[in-house]
Amino acid sequence: MMKKLYTHILITFIFISPAISAQCYPDRHSTSWYDSWISCETSPNPNSAYGQTHWIMYDFGYEYELRESKFWNANEPKNLNYGINDYNLDYSLDGVSWTNLGAFNMTQATGSSTYEGEEGPDFNYTKARYVLITPTSNFGGDCYSLSEMKVNITDPFDLIAEENGFNALAYPNPFVNSINLRISSIDQTSPVNYALYDMLGRPISSGSITIVEDTEIYELPIHGNALSVGMYIINVEQNKNKRAFKIIKSK
Repeated sequence: MMKKLYTHILITFIFISPAISAQCYPDRHSTSWYDSWISCETSPNPNSAYGQTHWIMYDFGYEYELRESKFWNANEPKNLNYGINDYNLDYSLDGVSWTNLGAFNMTQATGSSTYEGEEGPDFNYTKARYVLITPTSNFGGDCYSLSEMKVNITDPFDLIAEENGFNALAYPNPFVNSINLRISSIDQTSPVNYALYDMLGRPISSGSITIVEDTEIYELPIHGNALSVGMYIINVEQNKNKRAFKIIKSK
């Protein structure tokens, strides 16, 4: 059995904000195997230098400045020995060229419903889109498993580079009826064009937004209630600066 994770699901993005706790164990993690990544077979690693291995690659969908991390090891009581012990951590901007952050160690989970994980490596404001975990040892099990990773990031809207001076974000995701664009641009005069497509590339809606000074949030005139549940793509462009987002329509 092999459950390979190449998705956004188990990543939590935390922007700089006050910590708020309302329970004794605010970061507890499930003891169910279903909430974990499990790999029982090796496959070609995205970093070809590692060859055929167990691995997990996270695609954040955009370049972020990565900061502190936290890990929850495999916490299913009967398979705690699947948990990662030693591992390499690599990051990349394009998923092809990789930089090694270092070799690290993770402690075994407790199998308790109050398990709160442990602090992981600090990326120290490294800019990356992809993070790759390559375990080199576990606690004696036949498979390898990890429950969750959380990475703190710097708000990407604080990272506007002078050379392109543009950033955008579509939210909420999933959405029900309305979609907002958060836009930051040095160019306050050129319109921002957008287009919504279904997964077959068929156009659903399009238009342009006039930038208003001191305004970042713009609601798109899209009536989501008329759309079928599923995945859509939003393309956003100002001059030659482009962003594309996959966004899910829920019930």
